[in-house]
Amino acid sequence: MISKFNSTAAFLMIIVVVFTATAVDVRAQNLQAQLSNGNTAYQKGDYEGARNTLEHVTKTFGARAPMLYGPKFGVIYYRKGLCELKLASEAKRGNRQADASKWFEEAAKSFDVCYTKYPNGAPDMPPTINTAHKTCLQRWAETKMGLKDYDEALRLYNKFEAERDKSKDKKLPSLGGFNINLAICNFLKTEPDLAEGIGKFEQALVNKKKWGTSDSAVVAAFLALSQAVVKQGQEGAMVDFLNKNRADLTLEPYQMYEFSPLFLKLAANALEADMYIAARNLYSMIPSSEVIIADIDARINQLPGRRGIVDGANTIDVARLKKGLASLKEKVSSGDPDDVGILTAMCFLHDKVGNQRGVYAGLQLLERYYNKSKKRETNLYNLVRVSSLLGLIMDTEKHGKVYLDNFPESDKAESVRRMMLSSLFFAGEYEKSLRVAESMFDTLPKETEQHDMCLFVLGGSYFYLGRFDEAQPFIDQHIAEYPESKLAMHSRYYQASNQTRMQYWDKAAELLDEFLADYSEPAKNIYTPNTLYDRASCHFSASEYEPALELLKRLEEEFPKSGMIDMAFTMRGNIHESMADFEDAEKYYLKALEVAEQRNNDSVAGEALSYLVGMLAAQKGPDKDNPYPRLKDAVPFYDRFMERYSATPFKPQVVVYGMPAMKAVGKEDEGLKNLQKVITELASDERQFFLEESVNAFSDFFLQKEGNTPEQLKDFYYSFPDIDISNKRVLALLRIAIIGVFEEQIEIAEANEDKDLILKYNSGIKALFKDLKGEFDPKQLTNFVLIRVGDYLREKTSAPKQALPYYEELLSRDDKFGEFKARLGIADVLGSSDDVSDNKQAIVSLEDIRKRATDDEQVQEDALFRIIEISGKIGDWAKCETSCRQYLDAKYSKKTAQVSYLFAVSFDKRGMNEDALYYYGNVYNRYRGFILISAPSVRRVMEIMWERNMQAGEQVGNGDKAITLEMGDRQTCYQKIGYPYVNGAMKRIRETNADITDDEKDLWDAVAALVKKYETSGLIKTMEQVKKEEEEAKRRGRGK
Repeated sequence: MISKFNSTAAFLMIIVVVFTATAVDVRAQNLQAQLSNGNTAYQKGDYEGARNTLEHVTKTFGARAPMLYGPKFGVIYYRKGLCELKLASEAKRGNRQADASKWFEEAAKSFDVCYTKYPNGAPDMPPTINTAHKTCLQRWAETKMGLKDYDEALRLYNKFEAERDKSKDKKLPSLGGFNINLAICNFLKTEPDLAEGIGKFEQALVNKKKWGTSDSAVVAAFLALSQAVVKQGQEGAMVDFLNKNRADLTLEPYQMYEFSPLFLKLAANALEADMYIAARNLYSMIPSSEVIIADIDARINQLPGRRGIVDGANTIDVARLKKGLASLKEKVSSGDPDDVGILTAMCFLHDKVGNQRGVYAGLQLLERYYNKSKKRETNLYNLVRVSSLLGLIMDTEKHGKVYLDNFPESDKAESVRRMMLSSLFFAGEYEKSLRVAESMFDTLPKETEQHDMCLFVLGGSYFYLGRFDEAQPFIDQHIAEYPESKLAMHSRYYQASNQTRMQYWDKAAELLDEFLADYSEPAKNIYTPNTLYDRASCHFSASEYEPALELLKRLEEEFPKSGMIDMAFTMRGNIHESMADFEDAEKYYLKALEVAEQRNNDSVAGEALSYLVGMLAAQKGPDKDNPYPRLKDAVPFYDRFMERYSATPFKPQVVVYGMPAMKAVGKEDEGLKNLQKVITELASDERQFFLEESVNAFSDFFLQKEGNTPEQLKDFYYSFPDIDISNKRVLALLRIAIIGVFEEQIEIAEANEDKDLILKYNSGIKALFKDLKGEFDPKQLTNFVLIRVGDYLREKTSAPKQALPYYEELLSRDDKFGEFKARLGIADVLGSSDDVSDNKQAIVSLEDIRKRATDDEQVQEDALFRIIEISGKIGDWAKCETSCRQYLDAKYSKKTAQVSYLFAVSFDKRGMNEDALYYYGNVYNRYRGFILISAPSVRRVMEIMWERNMQAGEQVGNGDKAITLEMGDRQTCYQKIGYPYVNGAMKRIRETNADITDDEKDLWDAVAALVKKYETSGLIKTMEQVKKEEEEAKRRGRGK
């Protein structure tokens, strides 16, 4: 792309004004007069006249210019070069290649002189300034591009980048145009660098408006990319680029008329290189002549009496449009425009190699825009036939109807209609394909190819749109009704992968295994890499790390270029981190980052950095004086994320997990500032993911900063910067955060027995609750915030009933997000009441939740556990027993230890001593280290056995299960149960474990006291006596 210099005012200012100071003699006056003449010619568009004038100036004054004028004389050579660039561009547009090359060569010489002969600061010249010294490197590079010397152009651009003063030397013609030129040079140099070129190209595309990237520049870069792709045989790079950037590449039809022949040529080159997908994409970007004509007409009509208009980075030239319009109309009316022959040749070529998709592309254009052809009947018949083979249902139906209307003897209409729908789906137009499929579905007869395709498209469209719950029934139905469909492989993958999206891991694993077994050849299964990744996800979710690593290793070895290899590296990092293999975790996070950055995949790059920050900041070491040895290592990754990837969804995690590291390196203020900004950003986000964690982190580190107090935090939260006072849902959450801080202060004050502080913060909490009730109506809050606030009030305050209005408000709405969590919260509050009727109502509600919350296993587990607790609380021990059995049979794991203990208690409370002894024994043997349940279990076993007082020789149990006691109950409970518990490993835990709580100490001490009581009762042998007897027996040779 060659840039333009259209500012005549700038031309005058830079040339004439620069030399005003030297106009003190006749020679200087003559110089200024000639420069003025040159400017006048340039203003009139007489670039050759302007150039000749400047050429005369350089010849006349050039010999002594270094001595008389110094470096600033180089500006004249620069402007001379600009005139020559203008002349080169005009010649190029007029297809006068020889003239264009001549002027490019002349311009190159001019810029060479400007840069080489007139450098600023030259020792033998007057101390003037060559304002174009660095800028001319860009223009010089443009001449090399015009001469197709892209390696040299790139060298000059790089030289400009290295030498320029960023405050003065702007990138030309704009930042977007500059990046486009770099992209073109990378694409067209001797050894094309696709990755670098695409990177520059995409930067210009993404920032199209901000950087002033013109459409003509975009087309020029795309054409260069196409040439490089064909040259290197990298079709995938072209297809990936188009899929990612199609919207930014598509031009208005009026802009495309000049470029259509070039696109057609590139498509033909792609066909010759067997790049059929790329060719199809290239053809699809070219509008028809009819569309172009209509658009040009509309543009001209919008500008009556005007020469043109500037539209952003583009210029609409009416005269140029009219000329193009006349040429197009002449070609169309002739019935034989240039592209007809190319399209026909393309159809024949594709048909010859069996590429029906290429055939279809050409046939479709021929029918749509050239339906007066003498060969229309053949073309239309082939269009129907090929569209049927390709599965382009909607297009096939339209063309089939046209064929039948014009050629009623045809029998191809049915297959045409059948194949139209798939075209939308496989082109990625999932919203459109879904709408069409939904409108057709109820009208199609079952057991037909049309019904097969429509059912498939419904499920697949929902899947790709992320509407997984809606996708599943259609996918399942398609597989059940059409197991032999040609689309079966696709549906089988969607069915399995969809389960992973819904996190039904067991079902997903089963389906994925079956899919891999049935489609085991990667060459025939395009989903193999995706399936390996999904199956590894299933293993990872179940903490099955080794099989997950095996699958990811296979993905890496067999599919190293897969589109998801960076995601696979990220998962490997997750797995190694979960295994505490931090060295390998870091290795794979870095690999993920490297690949993601190479592919400009900001999302994966940001995710990898977030994991690195989180892992390094939390990684513990053996040195107590330096418990987090890698803490400071997280900071460079933190900084890299904030500099390049702060727009990704992982920013909250990075600023939260990275805060300890920022504090460790003295960047506490910056970290708090970023936390504050994240809270502000999340406040306006509907989902508000990670908002609570961000608020909590800010609270913690704000209070850790020397001099800050909870009262200051409260004042800050009451007027949080940039959060509007109308944003009640966030302001309410900030109030809740303050309550949590005050509660923590109360705990500290209680430990220090500081009654004044306890009173102060209790009063503060009371005032905050008063604010919440008075200023925040639950109706103003979202379901998400209602659940958060309700749960906080229920779980973390001493007044859980204050959560009820929040839950009740949620349940009154049509939006049922969080319904079962709200119901669980209400039931939990009722279960905590001192009123037995409330407790019984809680159990009824919890049973209802268990029946209805079929898709939320965690809610079901929590509900069942609360049923167990509340049943025990009200003394319904039969209900408690039944519910415990249900919990344990379901193999829930969250509260297994507590449930096992309550299960034993349920028998104990009903006087079922034999069962109680058995299940208490299970508890203290299995959960010995869990003192809160093992200690009371040991104590009750001892008490029951002491009270039962059966003697050695007596039998326990009946029939085959009867057991003869070898030792009496009282001796057994002391010698075999109580004494070992309080004198073994548990004693060491009691005496040395700093983390043991007061409640645990009390429970252990109660067992120890009971052991001592029995030992001193005189009713049993003490352990001292037992040991003496054993030693005596051993001495006599009898053994124990």
